[in-house]
Amino acid sequence: MDSMHRKIFAVGDSHSRRCFENHDHIADSRVLAGHNKLDGKTAFNLERHEKKLMRILTPLQSKELVFCFGEVDVRLHIKYKHQQLGIPVEELIATTAAKYTAYVAKLRKQGHRIHIFNVVPTGDFLGPDAEKWKKGLHYPFTASYEERKYYTEQLNAGYAFWCQELQIPFIDIYRDLVDEEGKRKEELVFDYAHLTNRCADFVMHSHF
Repeated sequence: MDSMHRKIFAVGDSHSRRCFENHDHIADSRVLAGHNKLDGKTAFNLERHEKKLMRILTPLQSKELVFCFGEVDVRLHIKYKHQQLGIPVEELIATTAAKYTAYVAKLRKQGHRIHIFNVVPTGDFLGPDAEKWKKGLHYPFTASYEERKYYTEQLNAGYAFWCQELQIPFIDIYRDLVDEEGKRKEELVFDYAHLTNRCADFVMHSHF
């Protein structure tokens, strides 16, 4: 099927690509430009990138949109801002959830049919490829695995709360993606950070 004829598009950071690429029912937004213009963007600062975002959203006005943001906040932004400014982590997480969902609510009022996808479970970021990748990051990579897991669960709880308050459809398949210990299910792992497009199957089953 030609990607542009699909009814559902994933828009967001690199997880919007890996979780939904080459899927029969959900296309990732790269089909519009050949690459993802929103890689590395945070939920907290999404509105700052509105020009890039609108280049994606405008041709998708009639589509259902799955917004995938938050993992970059968990991996980099929250701990960095905590150390830089001394703001409690819980406050930073709450502010991120409120700011992101408020912006999505604004976009929905403009006619964009956006559904918010839960933050994906954090990876272990182990191995030589992960170490090489971490060294190339602009921000220090300081949050431990347990911290990132906590941030992720708290941010998802914030998304759930505000999505209900603002009547934004929330796609919460987090429990389908982790095992009994809360770690990523091995069969869904693509690499040290990303999950495979089997996520899209869970989304289709539970939400659309």
